[in-house]
Amino acid sequence: MKIKSGLALTAMLLTSTTQAATFTVPPPNQSLIGEIQYHDASSDDTIAKLQQRYDIGFNAIEKANPQLNPANHAKAMRAEKIKLPTQHLLPNMLREGIIVNLPEMRMYYFIPGTNKVATYPIGVGKIGKTIPLATAIITKKTENPAWVPTPDIREFNLTQGIVLPQIMPAGPDNPLGPYAIYMSVPTFLIHSTIFPESIGRRASFGCVRMFEADIKDFFPSIKPGIPVLIVNSPVKVAWHGDRVFMESHAPLEEHKNETSLPLTVAEIHKLTRNQDTLIDWQAVAFIEEEKDGMPHEVGIRMG
Repeated sequence: MKIKSGLALTAMLLTSTTQAATFTVPPPNQSLIGEIQYHDASSDDTIAKLQQRYDIGFNAIEKANPQLNPANHAKAMRAEKIKLPTQHLLPNMLREGIIVNLPEMRMYYFIPGTNKVATYPIGVGKIGKTIPLATAIITKKTENPAWVPTPDIREFNLTQGIVLPQIMPAGPDNPLGPYAIYMSVPTFLIHSTIFPESIGRRASFGCVRMFEADIKDFFPSIKPGIPVLIVNSPVKVAWHGDRVFMESHAPLEEHKNETSLPLTVAEIHKLTRNQDTLIDWQAVAFIEEEKDGMPHEVGIRMG
């Protein structure tokens, strides 16, 4: 079964570097932002290059293009059309501050004083090292930060034969990169990274990693007190006009028992209560199983 979006989208064949995605915030009862795009791969392309060119995480490219071999992350591609998952449903949360959706490996930033939302791919904690689900605030930000390795990071590196310093000064080997944003969740940061290939992967010890170009764009408007919501929303459902859309992501291992088809059905019933709506439940079941990380139309308001 193929999933087809009911939204008429223009397939854009892009050739230039894409900036971080910023959109006008949809009305309160709407959530769809962006458009699906396509890229004609050349022999010079790699998944790693496409990640930074189009500001997409590894997980998103992998799920949207099951024909690709993830092992070829840094190897040249053969000529083919690559689907770029650059359309999203906003998380069903209060639209303010920063929302980090862990299973999606994506962050949403509602820019203060504007009606704009910026969205960025992120890297998150490896299994067993996930940042806790929490409501927090930004406490400070630092350029060219020093890094103080935590005991578990120090222990892990010792198993690799690496003895870390107590404090690593700013520089090309500092894993925080040139930007660090601190939160009221102790020891967990939002920061740039010297490992851009980790964006869209479970690779950190809990911190939220960003492409350097993204956090450079994001950093100037960040101030202490901005709220941060760290959430687990592997499935999102929302209206777009008279149509119901659904987006499904693979759950994190730590939360895999918190998502299921019955829970998704309940969410759709909640969204469409008091609405005469026709839902394609076969499509819902397929999207729940497929988890391709892209919005798909699954229903329409009647009358």
